[in-house]
Amino acid sequence: MKHGAEDVSFRTVAAMKFGLYASAIAVAAVCSVAHAETDLLAAAHDALMHDPVYAAAVAQNQADATRRKQGRSGFLPQVLATGNMRYGTLDQETTGAHFAGGGFGSSNGIAFDTRAAGATGAGWAVTIKENLYSAAKNADARQMNNAADAGDASLRLARQTLLLQVAQAYFAVLAAEDDVAALKSTREAALEASRIAQGRFEAGEAAITDVNDARARADLARAQKLAAETALDLRRAELRDLTGNADTALRRPGNAAAVESIPAGDLADWQSRAMTGNPLIELRRLGVDSAKAETSRYRPGAGTTVDAFASYIGDRMNGAGYGGNSSMRSNSAVVGIMVTIPLYTGGLRSAKAEESAALLNRAGLDEDAARVAVAREVRQAFLGLQSSKVQVTALTQALRSAELQLDANRTGFEAGDRPSIDVLNAGQALFATRRDLAAARYQVALNRLRLSAAAGELDEEQLARINALLR
Repeated sequence: MKHGAEDVSFRTVAAMKFGLYASAIAVAAVCSVAHAETDLLAAAHDALMHDPVYAAAVAQNQADATRRKQGRSGFLPQVLATGNMRYGTLDQETTGAHFAGGGFGSSNGIAFDTRAAGATGAGWAVTIKENLYSAAKNADARQMNNAADAGDASLRLARQTLLLQVAQAYFAVLAAEDDVAALKSTREAALEASRIAQGRFEAGEAAITDVNDARARADLARAQKLAAETALDLRRAELRDLTGNADTALRRPGNAAAVESIPAGDLADWQSRAMTGNPLIELRRLGVDSAKAETSRYRPGAGTTVDAFASYIGDRMNGAGYGGNSSMRSNSAVVGIMVTIPLYTGGLRSAKAEESAALLNRAGLDEDAARVAVAREVRQAFLGLQSSKVQVTALTQALRSAELQLDANRTGFEAGDRPSIDVLNAGQALFATRRDLAAARYQVALNRLRLSAAAGELDEEQLARINALLR
């Protein structure tokens, strides 16, 4: 009777334990939600404020924005003022001069000289210059505008990259937490199975192999749990590095049906949107246009420049001359047009023309490569989204089957027809299926975000739609 009562107690306790084991992931999720302090959107906002890589991209964008002003400056008037003060001796000698004066007649072959010893002087000049035509300045302006546009595209790319990194780190933490919870429950169930098997062995109702199997399972689960806890610490550190916040509980997907119903859309439509919206393609397109601008500098006749100018120049000098003080004054005011034509540059322009043509070809190939890479990225994200949705459907069915399997093994165990290890295996399979189902749902959300990023459309609004599915 003692053995019978002990056997009934063993089966009842074991069945309760395995029932708790099978629902452990749900309990872990509920506990996490009960203390949730951070959701996906909040983590993204924190990362945008904290991440130094993104902050550097913002600073670079501010610098790039000034390029438009720099490009325009080449077509605006340039005003230059200069001045000087000096001390020294001036000797000037003129021969063969013509002299004419009222009442003095005129003379040729005149020679005269001037001298200002120990002289002090001052000079000044104000010059205004405005370009009327310059292929080089036109190219500069075009390239500067492209650089400013590239700065905007680079910032969009950096922002999308950070938002996607946060989402990946966020769901990686959730998946790691699920893994730790699964292994924790596996070990607890294995320890309980080992205790029960030991009791039955001592009572002469079970073989020692049942005890050894349960202990081996518990030891393995302990080792796996330690590794999973380390992985969880690393995942949390990655998220913490992005957001700058201490570890907090994360909100989990609460509406499974809503996650599973995230639409994939049409692949051709995503490809079309990516070709026009992806920031990497935009950067390569701007690179092609800048390369075209560079080639325009070296077309035949493009080296000619035309400038309008006006200047006022004044100079004063006072010193000791012949028999007294010497003073010299000069003023000039001129306006004009200056044309500059490079007749020969030692082969520089022709070499530059060849170089710019080769670089234009390279820029075009870079754009083609970017389009191929983006198309592949869109295809991978699209197929990944479809695949993860199919996995969710399959794992949902597998979960129902695993629940039935656990119920059957539990019933057989209570009737004495099944060993405890069979119930433990069935419970572990159920728990792993639940974990895998949760991971598949995470992938549905992540692949949808990856698809938006590939199309150049990932922003806080897209993130908020996924965030609304968390509780």
